[in-house]
Amino acid sequence: MARPPKTSAIDQRPVAQRQGRREFAAAVAGASPSSQVLPYTHVTDGYAFRDVLQSGELRPTPCRVFGTDLLYMFYGRPAYRAAQEDESSGIDAYWPVCFVLKAEGIKPTRVFPFDSGAFQSGRYADHMYHRMIKEDFEVDPDPTSPPRLINLFWRDGRSYYDADSRRGLKDPSADAMDFELRAYRDLIASTGRAPFDERNSAVEAQFDGPIRLKDNTVAVILPSEFASPSVMKRIDDLGAISLPFSTVQRQGPGNMVAQIYDVVRDLLSGIHGGIACW
Repeated sequence: MARPPKTSAIDQRPVAQRQGRREFAAAVAGASPSSQVLPYTHVTDGYAFRDVLQSGELRPTPCRVFGTDLLYMFYGRPAYRAAQEDESSGIDAYWPVCFVLKAEGIKPTRVFPFDSGAFQSGRYADHMYHRMIKEDFEVDPDPTSPPRLINLFWRDGRSYYDADSRRGLKDPSADAMDFELRAYRDLIASTGRAPFDERNSAVEAQFDGPIRLKDNTVAVILPSEFASPSVMKRIDDLGAISLPFSTVQRQGPGNMVAQIYDVVRDLLSGIHGGIACW
């Protein structure tokens, strides 16, 4: 009798025991890059933000999925949920802070078209063949991969940012046996109830070393309570824009991410200066 696929204690998908397939990566590499190059974003909480300001860099932390220290970012969207406290809380150390970083000059270690941890935990299983592994969807760790991926599946950068699957998706004209392309498009086109959020289509970038903030940071989006004169000066010294947002006490950190999305959307639209992507 065949043994069931090996799974780890925290995973629902098979643990990779083979190299990832290359069809998905080849399709992305063959696409034309989008003319709209978006920045990377990294979301942390207030407690970690204090250390980041002191060190002047973003540093990798232990990752259970890959078993090594990694720094995670998303391309274009402030999609990451940093707080361990998901319920409403009056503890402001959980409040989110978003760094918006220039895509130029920072090269990722790995790039995935979705939240790799959500894939590994089985959240995308209804859209995947059961033997697919996250590595089947890994694309080349090249600076042009995220804009190529966006241009392959989305009408433009704004459609990708808004996860506009009803009006903004393109059909990559996949062959009948391009199973990974078809599975991914099915996943990001999903509009019904599901055990995942917009991170199902957010391009994830992993870094195995620290990222220096000075001259690489476009903006820091932070709760207005954190925006003291000393903090604002440190952000200014990084060559970045400070963009405070108002908070509501006992609002869950996840709800504040929606406010950050609005601020980043305005930033990418050129409203705050320093960058304009559409």
